[in-house]
Amino acid sequence: MKRWMLGVLLLPLAAHAGDDYAQQWPLQLSRPDAGAYRVTLDAAVYRAAYWRDLRDVRVLDASGKPVASVLQARPDASAGQAQHVALHWFMLPVTAASQDSDLSVLVQRSTDGAVVSVRSGAVANNDVVTASAWLVDLGKDSTHMHALLLDWADVAQPLDAGYRLEGSDDLRNWRTLDPQVRLVQLRNQGQELRSNRIALDTPPRYLRLLPLQASPAIALRAVQGEWRAAAGTNNWQWQPVPVAAGTPAKGGFDYHSDGRFPVQRVDVVMPANTSVRWSVLSRDADAGTSAQASMAWTPRAYGWSTWQLQDGASTQTSPPLDLNTSISDREWRLQLESGDLPASAPTLKLGYQPASIVFLAQGTPPYVLVAGSAAAQNTQDAVAPMLAALRARHGAHWVPAVATLGPVSPRAGSAAYTPPAKPRDWKTLTLWAVLVLGALLVGGIAFSLLRGKSQSAGQ
Repeated sequence: MKRWMLGVLLLPLAAHAGDDYAQQWPLQLSRPDAGAYRVTLDAAVYRAAYWRDLRDVRVLDASGKPVASVLQARPDASAGQAQHVALHWFMLPVTAASQDSDLSVLVQRSTDGAVVSVRSGAVANNDVVTASAWLVDLGKDSTHMHALLLDWADVAQPLDAGYRLEGSDDLRNWRTLDPQVRLVQLRNQGQELRSNRIALDTPPRYLRLLPLQASPAIALRAVQGEWRAAAGTNNWQWQPVPVAAGTPAKGGFDYHSDGRFPVQRVDVVMPANTSVRWSVLSRDADAGTSAQASMAWTPRAYGWSTWQLQDGASTQTSPPLDLNTSISDREWRLQLESGDLPASAPTLKLGYQPASIVFLAQGTPPYVLVAGSAAAQNTQDAVAPMLAALRARHGAHWVPAVATLGPVSPRAGSAAYTPPAKPRDWKTLTLWAVLVLGALLVGGIAFSLLRGKSQSAGQ
């Protein structure tokens, strides 16, 4: 009886142990006070994941409790992804920043043109809050900037300040880029409206903001530049895939991927001066398992022409194949359609753009990202609607703070990949036990009645 009670008490502990993860990464936060963070997944995370939908990639707090998070796939390649970079900026006295001022005598620059300091008797550094004009250095890639993002200390009174935006390539000749930009901060019944983004159109390297009217100085804290990657220039990652062990497929080659990569492109390195047409197929099975042989292959593309031409010192190759979807299968096959089959397997490369996890700063830091659990369950997403509302309120340029992955370390190891035993159907077992007990009880009553009758007949 005591053993039975002990087994019942240990059931919750066993279930919790089976829900652990194979590996973990400490998360390093770019800002300690942000409410939401975004961490990009690297190849090691995809290798550790068990489920193709990455349900077993989570963020835990210091106590091991999952925090609210959502997996975000790659950005739309046609639009590009917003990027932000901190810019160097300097305060200027209004008298020194007049339209006819020659800033070459006020500014010290390095050999590559970067502004390193502003020399002026009125303003010497960024600690002076009485200056109300600013000089901003966009850097060498200034023409790629789409906007300025200004961050200032909160003000007690409503703020609506007008500025003239000017630009220069040499700090001597200035031209007006926008005659009036507005910096606004208003509050009403707990709601806040802040307009701190200034749109740019192929700006020069140096900008300055000049106040249009006398007003209390704004305590500027930081200036960021926003730019967007051009279409097709997102961060493509390529994973070489080894040939699967065993006999190659008839008229083709089989390959095995060691991770749940969201494959969107396929490339192949052909021998010199060859041209072959392939069909590309894939399936979701682990090498060496009994399910591998029985699972059917899914065609992904037909008539893919691959070639390599060696012309002197120049090497020309065929372009990658765009799959127009994301496929996380582990098994891949190149099936020959036309041409001569190479004597050795060509090198297959799988291309993908890494996803990211956005999580909320819940619980107690520090946070860790975990991956690899056969027992992981799907969770209801409650973060995506909040992110959509924030982007609608602040503009598409709004992004969470950045978190980065630290060095990987084991957690539960390979034991986390063992599928948990199916839970017993205690309801059915209980019903059967009741039926058996009922049958025994009825049998016992019938036996007692028959025994009583036989004793009465014997008398």
